[in-house]
Amino acid sequence: MQKLPNKLNRRTNKDEKEGEGDGDTQSSEETTTDNGTSSGNAKSFRAPEPELVSEKTFTGTAPERLIFIGDIHGCAEEFGKLLETVNFKQGSDQVILVGDLVAKGPDSLGVVNKARSIKAWGVRGNHDDRVVRWGQFLQGPAKGMSESDLKALEDAGELPYSDFELSGGHYDIASTMPLCDFSYLAQFSALITLPDAYSEWVVAHGGMEPTKAIADQDPEVVMTVRNIGPDGPSSEKDAGDAWFEVWADAIGPLGNSGSSTISGKSSDTEKETAKETDPEEGEENEGEDTKEKRSNIKRQSSANSPSAPLTEIQFKKVIYGHDAGRALQIHDITKGLDSRCVYGGELTAFILPGEELKSVPCQNYDGKDASADRRRRRAFLERRALSLRPRRKRRMVLPRIAPPPVRAHKVNPPPRHYKRQEM
Repeated sequence: MQKLPNKLNRRTNKDEKEGEGDGDTQSSEETTTDNGTSSGNAKSFRAPEPELVSEKTFTGTAPERLIFIGDIHGCAEEFGKLLETVNFKQGSDQVILVGDLVAKGPDSLGVVNKARSIKAWGVRGNHDDRVVRWGQFLQGPAKGMSESDLKALEDAGELPYSDFELSGGHYDIASTMPLCDFSYLAQFSALITLPDAYSEWVVAHGGMEPTKAIADQDPEVVMTVRNIGPDGPSSEKDAGDAWFEVWADAIGPLGNSGSSTISGKSSDTEKETAKETDPEEGEENEGEDTKEKRSNIKRQSSANSPSAPLTEIQFKKVIYGHDAGRALQIHDITKGLDSRCVYGGELTAFILPGEELKSVPCQNYDGKDASADRRRRRAFLERRALSLRPRRKRRMVLPRIAPPPVRAHKVNPPPRHYKRQEM
């Protein structure tokens, strides 16, 4: 996989860059945990990359509606209210989640469990990805480690990823999530393509790189991209232009002529092109360099084939989330559904067919410490501590039998006929 800019690539080892060029010089100090696991094994751990594309198909009758829902971020109560608002009917509707089901909000475990119970489809968000990596780490080299062992690794800088923090909430979620829910979340791919009448739509969490075919997209970019800058995709909003604006510039000239495959190799953005174009005369006054840059973005209009390879799948409309800073972004060919739910905004649903929007208000959970996830974590640790506590052998103790109450002696009064004799 091509190495991404530092701000975007969060799946690398913490000291990968420091170790480059050091040759054989390597620190001989290794932390050994109480269970005998070497920190070297922990630090070298690499979780599997998520599947790039999941090509969804409808089994049996196609659903009446596709309900796309933005970033939930652990807001289970609002998730339930939104399903009621859209009048969700399991079996006739299909829910599709644009990622980040977990973290920040009060009940991440409840969200994942609810999503699994309604058989929702979903793409992996960057926060989902961190929880999945934590879970795979805890099931792998960190299996059996206590929290104090992990804290020792964190203090020594020996955790495998730079975004791993015991206090960040993701560890709590991963360590307490039931295995069935974890497996459900871990199977989310980076992209979803849709069948039949919805084949021009693709679902991502962060966005897409406009100059690449769907088979050439990078999962890390798809999960985290916000902007396209001079150096390529970036998760920062101050680098270049919003990815969906660059995407619209690449797709826009096609108008409504049908779906398209973006398969060019140029990474130049429309921002550079605009500098050489007369705004009053449009593209007729373009320079030769600009025309050449535009021609590098190849477009092919043709019908989609369900059996076509990924390099030939036709699409042009993207539904995504991730960008809470820009909030809800509804444009012709891109639909950004992150409407700042966890920050006191709304949780939004986008419904096909009809392109209808529905939303419910959300509480501001940002910065709240008393979350259901942490309460579950504390309860889990207490239960585990009780289960691991050695049991003492109890002696059989006979119950104490209380003695019968002592009755005071009652003196009978003298008979009435008794007369005291005078002396």
